[in-house]
Amino acid sequence: MKKIFTLFAAAFCVASTLNAADAEKVNAMVMINMENGLASIQKGFLYNNLDMIKSGVDQVQKENMVYHDRKVIKSILPENRKQMENLALITSKRIENAAEEMKSYLALKQMKKAHSAFSDIVNACTDCHTLVRGW
Repeated sequence: MKKIFTLFAAAFCVASTLNAADAEKVNAMVMINMENGLASIQKGFLYNNLDMIKSGVDQVQKENMVYHDRKVIKSILPENRKQMENLALITSKRIENAAEEMKSYLALKQMKKAHSAFSDIVNACTDCHTLVRGW
């Protein structure tokens, strides 16, 4: 656990000092990894594979940690969207809360409620993308 925390702390420090081009690359990688985590969760539900679901939740949580830092968020947001820093931070917290809720339901084998929490994660992602990307 200490190694993971140290890794996240190092990632935050590095990410907060990135220039705009590097921040976009970091953001692209984080988004790809979050997408992979979400896909693992969905496949896990489709194939009744609890380990796949748990692995996907862990991946989403790990990647989402990047968006818990205001400096990182500001470096990633486009110039005309910097004012949406609070929205991105709140969305990140929504994702974290839904992921923790999902883990609780998985532990209780309440799959329908776990899937509802998964939907909450996807809805939070969609809300942020809608506002930040201007969909």
